[in-house]
Amino acid sequence: MKCDWIKIRNDFPITKKYSYLDNAAISPIPIPVYIEACKFYKNLMDHGGKIWTKYIKVKEETRKRYAEFIGSNDSEIAFTHSTSEGMNIISHMLSNKGIVILNGLEFPASNLPWINNNPKNVRFVKCRDNNRIELEDIVDLIYDLESKVDDNNIVKTIVTSHVQFSTGYRIDLDKLSNFTKQKKIFLVINSTQSLGSLYFNVKEQGVDFAATNGHKWMLSSFGIGAIYINKKYLDEYQLKPSFFSHFGQKQIDNYENNKQIEMSDNATRFEIGTPHFQNIISLNAAVKYLSNIGIKNIEHRILQLTDYIIEKLESLNFEIISPIKNKNQRSGIIVFRSKKLHPLTIVKKLENENVIVSQRGKGIRISPHFYNSEEDLDKLILLLEKL
Repeated sequence: MKCDWIKIRNDFPITKKYSYLDNAAISPIPIPVYIEACKFYKNLMDHGGKIWTKYIKVKEETRKRYAEFIGSNDSEIAFTHSTSEGMNIISHMLSNKGIVILNGLEFPASNLPWINNNPKNVRFVKCRDNNRIELEDIVDLIYDLESKVDDNNIVKTIVTSHVQFSTGYRIDLDKLSNFTKQKKIFLVINSTQSLGSLYFNVKEQGVDFAATNGHKWMLSSFGIGAIYINKKYLDEYQLKPSFFSHFGQKQIDNYENNKQIEMSDNATRFEIGTPHFQNIISLNAAVKYLSNIGIKNIEHRILQLTDYIIEKLESLNFEIISPIKNKNQRSGIIVFRSKKLHPLTIVKKLENENVIVSQRGKGIRISPHFYNSEEDLDKLILLLEKL
């Protein structure tokens, strides 16, 4: 399907004022998502609790739509409030099963839950050139641990982002999952910086567990996230939540049962308390919007824009921190730095001109989405030339 990116851009009023290139931090929501969120509050104002049953149905519709978007079954999806909450849930299940491999490029939400739960089981893989982790680096660390012939050195879990927030490095999930399957290691993915911008399919790419949120590339809202748990682990390992409420029961409408746990046989057992309906509704609208455009169209457009900005930055002799030689390692994030000015100085000067980027890692992070245009990037480059 050929997309009319100029027409689609009209769904984002933010483009009338800003060259907004900070989607890896917080994305603006498109008009269709805004409309659905407003409808919820209008209904709540007009009808109060009478809408409860309706929005329980919407929650399950969202679960099904989200599951389809990432290539899973709806029984494998639980809604959370954030990536952090999701990663904490997963770490509580797995951190005591053996050594956990982390890395120094991760956003804190990926690493801190595991360190908090069982710091003795954590090992860090070394990054190459401070911007990427090759499969060989992970393999070498695991074989080194196994060579010590100690049951306490058995690796059971690898945790990594699909795309790293501080460099934009995209790991090869196919190769990594092939290795983890051979070694019977759990593969846990933080998909925050890929979901909504790149093709991500948990079944095709061999992911066992995943956590993400909705307010970045997914074009949704704050306070919404989701975890994916492969159904076989729910069945085989009888994985249980650290916190539990009646929303994890098989019969959530049975308020009389307050003496016996009858836990659901799917991922809903990890959902706690009253659903955050307004955010689930926003996610539903966002996934529908993204699906109508098509994730492969979105990925192609974003990589076009990052190719464009790489060429411009190189022409100005900026140092690009992101790994760019191998196109398979590229994403929607490009990080660069100036030899003359501190990154934060540049970010603030750009912001004064309504060009929005971030300081991340050791440089300036640009993260265009499909609604951005080459003109947005040209404005950025023109200002950088002046600086």
